[in-house]
Amino acid sequence: MVLAGRAGSMPKVGLDLPITAPKTRIHVGPLPLRAAAPHLPGNEAYEKIRAYGVFGGYPGVLTHLDTKVTVGTNVRRLLLPDTGSLGDLPMTWLETAIHTPTRYIAVLESLSQGEAGWAQLSKAIPDLTKAGQIAPYLKKLSELGLIHAHRSLDARPRGRNTRYALSDPFLAFWLRFILPWRSSERDEEIVPYYASEVRPRIRDHLQQVMAPVCRRHMEIDALETFGSNARDAGAIWNNEAELPIAGTLGTGATYYGLCLWDPPANRPRKPELTPLEKIDRSIRNTRYGFGREQRLRVVFTGKNTPNWLRREAARRSDARIINASDMLGDKSDQGTS
Repeated sequence: MVLAGRAGSMPKVGLDLPITAPKTRIHVGPLPLRAAAPHLPGNEAYEKIRAYGVFGGYPGVLTHLDTKVTVGTNVRRLLLPDTGSLGDLPMTWLETAIHTPTRYIAVLESLSQGEAGWAQLSKAIPDLTKAGQIAPYLKKLSELGLIHAHRSLDARPRGRNTRYALSDPFLAFWLRFILPWRSSERDEEIVPYYASEVRPRIRDHLQQVMAPVCRRHMEIDALETFGSNARDAGAIWNNEAELPIAGTLGTGATYYGLCLWDPPANRPRKPELTPLEKIDRSIRNTRYGFGREQRLRVVFTGKNTPNWLRREAARRSDARIINASDMLGDKSDQGTS
């Protein structure tokens, strides 16, 4: 934060004036990946992304982390014990702003499983009879900064093809793994619970929360790879296409992509499609970017980038691989298998 003022505007010592100005509360939302990285545990780029997928970018969360120990140790110390400093934090956020948060938690729990539209979210609250009745809950959660809405980039101007998503990975992790633990009878100890219920599902969780992180990368950090950040960053979905990453760069080129936290070590066998083939199929079923001279295919990888995927991308002039090092701005190239 930078504070500026004109000369002579500050009170002088000795005058009957207060030397402190009125306090103003400023809400700071989640930090993007690169800004949060120095406060996250892990040495390798993919370890930082894994930590971000668990703890997100809220400054109030990051300040509690011990960067010298693993993600798992931080979870077992800060989230699972009754005395853990982060264990009840999201509930505190809700209870501070909402008198009875039960229905709001139900909506958030549904979103912790992935992005969703009105019809799906209305099912999260069983006693709602119409999809439109979910609107006040979505409005309040949006005002609190806990969720955000976005429309498919190929939607018609007045279309209602809208999905909602959680604003930060920490909330998704807490809802999926910590809230059930803290609400249960707790027949297990912390270490066995983490080993049986959390660690085996971390991979699926990271795959689930990776897309918004990748979209943000294209918006603010794509300059190094593409020569331009995105002027339009989002996703595409319709009956025939599903592209969690899509948009238009400042250069005018459109891009379409997928996120793979842990791609398979071996190339998929026919008839299963490779990531680039899946992107090609979806591009054929959307009008977004139709007629553009340059239409790029982008595959984001997290934990590793297998050689078969590198070779497939290298054979095409319209394909790019963005790995963990690229996302962190780390010049070293790691994660190959």
